Amino acid sequence: MKNYLFNLILGILIVLSILFGTFIWEKITIPFHDNMIVGEYSDKKFNPTNDILRYLAFIFLPIIIFFSQVFFRKQNFKNIIFNLNNYSKIQPKKNNSLLLIFLILTLLIIFEFLSAQFQLHNLDLMHEGQQLSSAFKSSKDGSLWSGSYVTQGIFYETISTKILWYIFDSQSIGLKRITDIFLIFSLKFLLIFLSLRITKFLKVEEFNKNIFFVLNSLVFLSVIDYNIASVDHLVAREIPIIFSIILFSFFFENKKLHVPILLMFGLLSISTLLWGIDRGLVMNLILISFLIFLIIRKDLKSFIILLSSIFIWWLLFYFYLGSEFKHFISNTFSVYKYVSYIHGIIHPTPFSDHPDSSRATKTLLSIIFISIFTINLFLKVNDKYYPNFKFLLMFLCFTSIFSYAYVVGRSDGPHIKHIFGYPIIFFSVIFLYFVLFSINKKIKIDSSSAKNIFLILFLLILFPIIFDINLKNLKNYNLRFEKFINLPDQKFLNQKEINLINESKSILQNKKCIQLFSHDAALHYLLKKKSCTKYYLIWSVGSIPDQKNFINELNNTEIIISGGVKFNWLAPLEERLFLVNAYIEENFEKIETIEDWTLLKRKNN
Repeated sequence: MKNYLFNLILGILIVLSILFGTFIWEKITIPFHDNMIVGEYSDKKFNPTNDILRYLAFIFLPIIIFFSQVFFRKQNFKNIIFNLNNYSKIQPKKNNSLLLIFLILTLLIIFEFLSAQFQLHNLDLMHEGQQLSSAFKSSKDGSLWSGSYVTQGIFYETISTKILWYIFDSQSIGLKRITDIFLIFSLKFLLIFLSLRITKFLKVEEFNKNIFFVLNSLVFLSVIDYNIASVDHLVAREIPIIFSIILFSFFFENKKLHVPILLMFGLLSISTLLWGIDRGLVMNLILISFLIFLIIRKDLKSFIILLSSIFIWWLLFYFYLGSEFKHFISNTFSVYKYVSYIHGIIHPTPFSDHPDSSRATKTLLSIIFISIFTINLFLKVNDKYYPNFKFLLMFLCFTSIFSYAYVVGRSDGPHIKHIFGYPIIFFSVIFLYFVLFSINKKIKIDSSSAKNIFLILFLLILFPIIFDINLKNLKNYNLRFEKFINLPDQKFLNQKEINLINESKSILQNKKCIQLFSHDAALHYLLKKKSCTKYYLIWSVGSIPDQKNFINELNNTEIIISGGVKFNWLAPLEERLFLVNAYIEENFEKIETIEDWTLLKRKNN
């Protein structure tokens, strides 16, 4: 009765803390600092730090209240210390059927990948152009950050497409989209491999493990599909984060692998920043939490190895990249410092009627539940979970918390949805395990006969239902691939864009470069003219230092293309880049209008 009353009071306090967090959400305000960047934050005199503080306050109030019970129950505190320092080497029974199912699933996603439809929708001149034009410029002059102001990550914007162009000795939009499809396949493979690793940490019989692995894998695979124009619950840019969770699973399983895994974590510290600036931030927050975890466990050897590994890998990249390393550092800090001011959207208040509030509220509550569940795992000592399983869920919890950093910088529906894959993964694991653990205690199944029946049913039922496998596409993959990567650019353009390309050729024929004052970043690739400045993606520019540097790099520019796609959720370029616009008006004049674009040339002074 005493414990029931305590838990009831604790539950009520948690609910009240969530309501209180909602009440104080809009009352958490730091004065706005005007840095002359035009955007939603400046328009509403809003400091982007408010969103971070509001998020942290909202999730940590109930988390702290739940954790505070360790101060009222001494046994809970002892249990946490015991669980954090506990380690058990898992020696499960040999499960050949589980490995067989993994191989079948792998084969199925390979078939699905090879039968995926190559997409011919119109080129997204900004987002896809971000990759095409940066890769095009790098292929011309070998530049990385020195030649392009990188907003998302040098691998995403430049290297991934450039690699395939180099392999096939051809530059095409088709190859760029093949790159996207291959990265989606890579994430799908990592997800089922992660599911396999989690399955190994379960305390259930072989047949129940097989069921868990199949169902869990199908849930994992559902968070992303091959429609590159859709908004998924996870995106391929999460590959290094998922890979790091897999590494944690090996670290917590086998002490012999500690050193090589710690060395790989050191590599991920910097390589993930090259992969994606935002994902790199999350990766390094995860590694910081891991360092703290190692200190708590008094594992000073692993702590020193990881810290040394991080330092050594950063040093190696410093020497390998040479002068580009300086541009990488300045570029990355510039993005962290300014991008929220440039494109930030104020986070909706939970439980309100603000746009995307319901999606944000659902995600925030999910993170709170995940955190409370994870803490509760360490408050008890029982035989239901291996310590390794608890540690893995703990870092999956950290990943869910840290990944919300993608959202507080731009709180619209697609960005909120992009990180909900982690709560889906977490909920899938704990729900399926809870159900199967309960069944396992009551029903004993003879795995030797059941596994064969299960595999047959799996092949006959799930094959055509779950996996989108087109046998005709699969059979003709080589022919389809060859045809798709050699399609002319015009196949991906509308008539207005085709007219611009054709009619501007004579004007641009002898020009080494052009500059865009337009969001249509793909024009550099389509016109086969690299950017005269590193600001090929105007969407990412807005700060006064970047505008001044932009103007300095415009000195040798002869032609500027303006106009094109307009975004109603962004202030006009003339307002956002007021310094650049003033320079252009003073030094350039209109020479031609083609469809929605205007060509400007430098005035003869």
